[in-house]
Parts: sequence; structure tokens; C-alpha cells
Amino acid sequence: IQEIERYAADDAHELKNPLTSIRSAIATSQAVTDPAMKEKMANVIARDVIRLDRLISDISNLSRLEAEIVREALVRVDIGRLTEDIVSIYRDTARDGDAQVTLVNQTTGIQEVSGREGPLGQVIRNLVENARSFSPPGGQVTVTLLRVTGARGPMVRIMVEDEGPGVPPDKLEKIFQRFYTDRPAGTKFGNNSGLGLSIVRQITDTHRGTVWAENRMTDGRIAGARFVVELPVAQLSI
Repeated sequence: IQEIERYAADDAHELKNPLTSIRSAIATSQAVTDPAMKEKMANVIARDVIRLDRLISDISNLSRLEAEIVREALVRVDIGRLTEDIVSIYRDTARDGDAQVTLVNQTTGIQEVSGREGPLGQVIRNLVENARSFSPPGGQVTVTLLRVTGARGPMVRIMVEDEGPGVPPDKLEKIFQRFYTDRPAGTKFGNNSGLGLSIVRQITDTHRGTVWAENRMTDGRIAGARFVVELPVAQLSI
């Protein structure tokens, strides 16, 4: 109950921010006669409406995913095929200037995990979208699939790497908190709600996996961010 109350308070707080800004911009627009100022306030309202729409959509999607996780039975999911299908969509729909998404599959044979295909697909899409949003125009996002052995046995590892500015070392854990967002200067306003990585962690946890972030380093300098998801390989029976 306390967790639900906290989530509700967080949601209300995040929704009030753009609404407060819209209200202020409307009041200012009504009080001034300068056309340039009116246009500026109209742009503020338009940006906040985009952010409000994104927040509502992401909160709704999060609630839907939570319901799916509770209701749906575990099945065998071919994580290699799922990842390839998602990457191919980004590759086939890329526009000029978009970061290019490529898949490097270092596994052999079918790699199955026990889970739910819809939420697992959301994990991959959220990580790719996050990487693309931080990538320079025409940059490269690389999705790598590996088979590793961890303390709990065989695991499938999914790595999503970008060529962006990386993550501040003191924020590598904080970025998975709900509504946390720290965008670099010049990033288009309103495109991120701060829920994407929180959703990734929640889904990964429910699939008995782990997720973490780290920076790619080249010659002692940050060359981009790397997000790693590890999921247990499906056992003989589910």
C-alpha cells in the first residue's frame, strides 16, 4: 500500500509540472500584447503538451505492463529471434540522420529464456530508444547477444551500446529510478518521461534477471554508454 501511495504521489507530481508551466504560459500570453512574446508562450505550451502526453502514455504503459506480468503465464521465449526482429524494424525504418541499429549475435543455436515476450520486447526497445536518443546524428547503436555463465548458471546477456556522452559515474544507478532524467544540452524537450529505464529494471527483475549501466572507455575517455541485461537460460521444463 505504501508503495502504491508513493507511486501515485510521484505520478501526480510529474503531471503537475507541465500543467503548472502551461497555466503560467497562458496567463502570460493573456497579459501581454507583444506578438513575439505571445509566440514564445505558445511554443512553451506546445512543448509542455508534448511532455504531458508522453508522461500519460508512459504511465499507462507501465500500468499495463505490470498487469501483464501478473496475469501472463511463463513461456519459452527465443530471445535471439525476438532481438533480431526488433533490431530489423529499427534498421528498416531508419531515416536520414537516425542512429543506425545493428545486431551482433555471438551465440549459437536457439537461446531461450523463461518469460513473457511482450515485456521482454519492451526491455529491448526501451534500451535501443534510450541509446538512439543520446546518439549523435548518424551514430551507431550496437546490440550484442552473448551466452555467459554466471553465479546462478547459464545466462543470456544483451548489451546495448551507443556513441553518446555516456553516464556520469555517480548516476549509473540513479538513472533506473522512476522519472529520473538527465538530458544533455540541446536534447529535444518532451521526448522523455524518465520512466523508460525504470520499466526496464522492473521487467528484468520479474524475469529473475539483472540490468546495469556502465560507460564504454577508449584511451581513458568515455566513448559512450553500455546497458547490460542478463536473463537466466530456460531450464528443461517451465
